[in-house]
Amino acid sequence: MSRIMMGAILLFVFYHTTAQTKVYITGSEFHWTRGAVAQVVQPKIGRQLIENGFHIVSDSNSADYIIRVKCHSYANGQTQFFFFGLLDAKLWVYDKKNAGEVWFAELNRIKGGSPTPESADDKVYSNSARIIADTLTRYLYRRTTGKLLPGFERETEFEPLCSADSDIPELPPARRNTYVLIIANDSYSPMQMARCVSDSIDDHSRDARVFREYAIRTLGIPQGNVQIILNAKSFEMRREIIRLASYSRGVNGNAELIFYYAGYGMIDEKTLEPFILPVDVENDDPKFFISISDLYKMLQEDASKRITILLESSFRFDALKPLPDKIKTNKIRLRYPNVPANVFFMAAASPGQRTWSDHQSGHSLFTLSLLSKLKETRGKASLKELSEYIIQDVRTTSLKMKLKEQVPNILCGSALTKDISVLKL
Repeated sequence: MSRIMMGAILLFVFYHTTAQTKVYITGSEFHWTRGAVAQVVQPKIGRQLIENGFHIVSDSNSADYIIRVKCHSYANGQTQFFFFGLLDAKLWVYDKKNAGEVWFAELNRIKGGSPTPESADDKVYSNSARIIADTLTRYLYRRTTGKLLPGFERETEFEPLCSADSDIPELPPARRNTYVLIIANDSYSPMQMARCVSDSIDDHSRDARVFREYAIRTLGIPQGNVQIILNAKSFEMRREIIRLASYSRGVNGNAELIFYYAGYGMIDEKTLEPFILPVDVENDDPKFFISISDLYKMLQEDASKRITILLESSFRFDALKPLPDKIKTNKIRLRYPNVPANVFFMAAASPGQRTWSDHQSGHSLFTLSLLSKLKETRGKASLKELSEYIIQDVRTTSLKMKLKEQVPNILCGSALTKDISVLKL
């Protein structure tokens, strides 16, 4: 079957003159709940192209570029509370001047969910319109100007919103045996967003980006030793955590490792153990989760001098399931697993508590407190000093904001306890 025969077609035509690139847009969409209805993707692309200097025209004959997008949504199951959908899209770009296809891409399984099938279908198309418009605009902008679309130059850039984001102290990169892995997950499926209630989800990426700058500038860690990953899948998270541990081999076990995670967390209702969530988890199969115990094991794959774990996450029970037996929960106190001897562990909240954000600063309370203390002391605060400050500051701030109390948890391995007043992050 030809590409034209394979479903609904959305046609975009871009026309370039010496003054401005002109764009012709037409097309159709298939919605799984209603078939062909008022278009959502096409107007979104038109608006975004206009915002970035393109001109929309109604005559395809005058175009330089033709972009064709074929998309359809389909159902993807339901729970008691939610309906879920997916959308697949194929994109082609044709250069009319040169009479040929110059670009092709597939965007598959774009997610959406809502309490009714119709609103879930609308959510799928809303999400897809944004992603497709971004993809096409970025490509056309670079092709016609030779430059990256403003706002996409560097993944790690951030806009300063508070004092912790600016005038970051700088030290020379002296810690060549220290390696850092930063993972920030915020693009979860609607199911996970409904299951895991967290106030700090919108700030995870900013938290990670700014912490990266502190790791390089203030902690003196070479830029090549610091890796940041946004929206990591299960396999990717496990692979990179194990890779972080492997760096210690090259320095005969003398490496110091730092693992920073910002994202969703949950508590297993059977074992009561906390675990962190990759973005691609769609069901309750525990092999896709990463428990805190598994995290310890992966980071211990190769011997290291010291391992620091920083978790910006709430660890709570599944919001879409009834709570476990209260009697059982009370008998076994919710807690993090005991840390190995060479591990220093800092979590944003106690298990079962909710983490909060200061939206004016654009940071979660725990990370904001961490960054503020590092800035104040130019990275020279001891682990003991850092811990005491963060616990008190986060607890006090959450209460001042009239929120439920948030109390960070600190665990220190036996090999580090005697030096906690001397060791630095």
